[in-house]
Amino acid sequence: MPRSVPSLCALLAAAVLSLGVAPSVAAQDPARTVGDTVPLAADGAVAVDTHEGTITVTTWERDRVRYEAEIMPTDEDPDAEKVTIQARTNDERLRLATDHEDGDDESTVFGFDEDGFRWGGIDIPAVHYTIRMPRSAALRLDDHESAIEVTGLAGALRIDTHEGPVTVTDQRGAVTIDSHESSLSITNQDGDVTLDTHEGRMDLRNIAGRLSVDTHEGTLSVEELEGSLRFDAHDGTVSASFATVTDDVHVSTHDGDATLTLPPTSGVDLNTDFDDDVDLRSDFDLSAIRIGDEDEPNYRGDINGGGPELYLEADDGDVALRTR
Repeated sequence: MPRSVPSLCALLAAAVLSLGVAPSVAAQDPARTVGDTVPLAADGAVAVDTHEGTITVTTWERDRVRYEAEIMPTDEDPDAEKVTIQARTNDERLRLATDHEDGDDESTVFGFDEDGFRWGGIDIPAVHYTIRMPRSAALRLDDHESAIEVTGLAGALRIDTHEGPVTVTDQRGAVTIDSHESSLSITNQDGDVTLDTHEGRMDLRNIAGRLSVDTHEGTLSVEELEGSLRFDAHDGTVSASFATVTDDVHVSTHDGDATLTLPPTSGVDLNTDFDDDVDLRSDFDLSAIRIGDEDEPNYRGDINGGGPELYLEADDGDVALRTR
């Protein structure tokens, strides 16, 4: 007598179980957390070298660092024990590094491992760092794609990342960020800012200090700037609003757009180097300082009695001078 369909399904399920093969993926190891509190001088330095996950840094008025690193397994690499957090410390410096026993994900293009042939590199579990450090100490982060947040630091801050988003708030020391395509946000900054990026959006607010930006095609938006601005781009875009103009402003772009908003009484010495494809619009009366012919007008002279240099260079694109 032929077996029914439910009976055949039951037999197949029993066969699978008898072979020790589970129909679902093996469970991951649970997350693992390591951490410590170590002494650090108020003017010491903290460095973190990691790949992906998160890095959250806050500060306190103590001569020590408290850190935790939560290691999160992945489907491709469920073994959190393969990852170790290397900590090297003395009274002047703490260095934390994420270390994977198979190397990092840039170590191989393709090859064999214990699971057979694989394309690409090693898949590293994400590591989530939480750090509290002396407010006046320096901080350096070397990363690939972690989400980074730093709040309340008064020491120098340097970040090298490929594509992780970066948020810096209430910083009182110099900031240097080197990124490929990260989104960058800096708010309430008292100190110089240097940004070097290929692309990505840069949002800055309440900046007191010198601002220097090199980008290929990034977009810079800055509000309430008090200090100098140097913006150098291929086809990036800048929109900058100044609380006061206290230092020189240099904007150079190949074919991007630039909008600068100044207080109406700002005194500057305007100097432009435009090709004929540039369209300049201005709320200031520039008729008295116009030079060049109708096809390629440029401007050289003072606005409101003069002051810091306002240098604008472009081959193409739209440039606007606005008043607040």
